[in-house]
Amino acid sequence: MTSAYLAATTSVTPGTPPPGQAAAAPSRTLMQTLHGAGHFNDLIAAIKATGLASPFHAAGPHTVFAPNDLAFGKLAEALRADLFKPEGKARLTAILRLHLVPRRVRAAAPGEEPATFKSLQGEDLVMHSAHGPRVNAVCIVQPDVQAANGVIHVIDTVLMPIQGG
Repeated sequence: MTSAYLAATTSVTPGTPPPGQAAAAPSRTLMQTLHGAGHFNDLIAAIKATGLASPFHAAGPHTVFAPNDLAFGKLAEALRADLFKPEGKARLTAILRLHLVPRRVRAAAPGEEPATFKSLQGEDLVMHSAHGPRVNAVCIVQPDVQAANGVIHVIDTVLMPIQGG
């Protein structure tokens, strides 16, 4: 991982409060947090293309496994182009719904047992800490980014649905 990426990723997380003071509750929504980070342009474009913005703005709590722009860059160019065409909207919606859990989910701590959660797509996501925090087999490069209406886990690969994806 490059230091430029780490610096950009770190800017997503609120600063640590001084010793003895509690952290202030985040005031930015999931969408505002993604926008402010600057490295979720493809995810934001996908949200807009599908009209699936509600969970990113609504009261929540919601958890989003947020593929960064580098993750979208790993997709085959033809697939990526097809997803953003009108005829790819259903598949892109299924992909986005797989990245959302309708509750707050924190990343697994080292040594914790794997935990399974249902995505909005209806498929199971398994969070575990074997070889670092992961969801299914995908690496969580930055866990537990807090937002007013949920939590973001930055992932390095786009999750693909088993059904409809």
